[in-house]
Amino acid sequence: MSGYTLYWKPGSGSMVVEAALRMVGVAFDSVRINDAAELDTPAFRALNPAGKVPVLACASGPVIAESAAILLALDDLFPEARLLPPHGTPAHTTAVQWLIFMATNIYPAALRYYYPARHTTDTSPQAADAIRQQAARDMDRDFARLASAFQGPFLAGQTMSVTDVYAAMLADWYEPAKTMPEISMLVSRVLENPAVSDAWRHHGFGKQAG
Repeated sequence: MSGYTLYWKPGSGSMVVEAALRMVGVAFDSVRINDAAELDTPAFRALNPAGKVPVLACASGPVIAESAAILLALDDLFPEARLLPPHGTPAHTTAVQWLIFMATNIYPAALRYYYPARHTTDTSPQAADAIRQQAARDMDRDFARLASAFQGPFLAGQTMSVTDVYAAMLADWYEPAKTMPEISMLVSRVLENPAVSDAWRHHGFGKQAG
């Protein structure tokens, strides 16, 4: 048994955490969550009261929820793996800024896009359609902002970081994002990394991973 256990669900934000663990090269156990009922059990709620994946349990440390928080923690634990640019550099600040931007803007918009009924008490089809349309407009705007920040095939230029993997994951959830040349190139380049492509396939993400 390893010192890390990842609780994950296919197609979810846990993909980027698995990719990061593989990039680090650390052994981890994998607990697959198959349906929403499993997220609502007392045992899982004890791990994450929010009832969401991903969750990373560390034998010698805390139980961490929220994908961006897990990535930042792994970068702190394994700085030699260079999940993010070196601490104290402008590139690190930029990578963290865009990671948080995506976690607080694009990720929630994707949830509104796919699960609009969760975001209103109005049960009419019109209400759900309006929420979904606004979510699409929000993602169009925010992916365009992200694309405008690219300094090369990756956000920071020639070197991939886990922020790029996060962006590729979100783009796979929203097909119009991949019509932007910068985002399309990013997804292709990210999937050249074996650790990422393995996690991508394991989570059932798009065709690029085979």
